[in-house]
Amino acid sequence: MVDKPEGWTSRKAMNVVQRRLRVRGGYEGTLDPFASGLLLVGIGRATRFFQFFRPLLKEYVATLLLGSETDTLDPEGEVVSTAPVPPITVEDVRGAATSLTGSLEQVPPKFSALKVRGRRAYDLAREGKEVALKPRKVFVEKLEILSVDGDRITFRCVVSTGTYVRALGRDLARALGTVGHLISLRRTAIGDFRVERAKHPEEVEVGDVIPTEEALYWMGKVSLSGREARLFLNGGRVRVEGEEGPYRVFVDGRFVGVGRLEGGILKPERLLPR
Repeated sequence: MVDKPEGWTSRKAMNVVQRRLRVRGGYEGTLDPFASGLLLVGIGRATRFFQFFRPLLKEYVATLLLGSETDTLDPEGEVVSTAPVPPITVEDVRGAATSLTGSLEQVPPKFSALKVRGRRAYDLAREGKEVALKPRKVFVEKLEILSVDGDRITFRCVVSTGTYVRALGRDLARALGTVGHLISLRRTAIGDFRVERAKHPEEVEVGDVIPTEEALYWMGKVSLSGREARLFLNGGRVRVEGEEGPYRVFVDGRFVGVGRLEGGILKPERLLPR
């Protein structure tokens, strides 16, 4: 777990960890350069299991500046809209926040990595081309207002993968009858992984690496041996009792990958190379 500093790209943070540990890696859940906080960096074969981390909810703390909206919805962009800031109270903001929780249709920022006609939206936006992104379904489990100080609102949110907190800030400002953009953003958690336990990329050591089977803590465990183990490792399916979903699979006590249990049948989903 890495605590990405403000001003660093996620790739830079990963590259520093790679050099320190002398092993190739990757990361899950890009953070914008202006943002800081928790970044999950995988090394070696662990990167094969990134897909299983995407359903985990993410927690952020952000500060929204009211009165001006930038094209990037963060402090790195150019102001494209201004509006007066009406008198607001904490109760007003909390009331507006209630309309932005649960399952939502969210319009992503035009400065995003989403593809439009085969190109990244941010590349088209930088070229001054019109970017029309369709609303996407997202989930906001919590939107807690921490403070209201004049034209600044600090909030904590817990959201699904694919939710843009920059867009959440934009929509909160509009719900209050004005415009706004984020001036700070910090990711504080991904599932049960907390930023308090993370390290600066330049401080990461081999002893900080979490084994893959431990990192996939939310999955159940299945142990196989003998004929069933050989069948599973060769891509076959075996009968297992339990609730449906992904499982960590062990053969003779050794973690070999992830299988998915459906209708009492466990099939391989992602295995380590043999």
